Amino acid sequence: MHRLVAAGTWDAVEGDVSPELTPQLRSFQAHIQRDGIKRVSKAGVLRRDCPSAPAVDAGKDCFVYVISGSQVVPIGGVQKLNARLRLWVEPSDGTWQVINYDYEVLPPS
Repeated sequence: MHRLVAAGTWDAVEGDVSPELTPQLRSFQAHIQRDGIKRVSKAGVLRRDCPSAPAVDAGKDCFVYVISGSQVVPIGGVQKLNARLRLWVEPSDGTWQVINYDYEVLPPS
């Protein structure tokens, strides 16, 4: 997760992403960089109640992270962002690959 968010280079995570998800996750990485997301605020927690995604064989087990950063908003100044990132993974050649994800910016607390 640190390599995806904080390092922010595609080369850092390319081997950990399934080929079917590569275009989407590569675009997602650019998206969170534009949003100013640069930190993993809370370590990933394995959850067993995530929504399944049968189209990619993603079951109800996923890792949930809180990621954060700040974004400069014209006229509004700097806005702090917190977001939830869920990753579904599967074993592949002795390692794990991301097969699905979702991202949601959380309301200010």
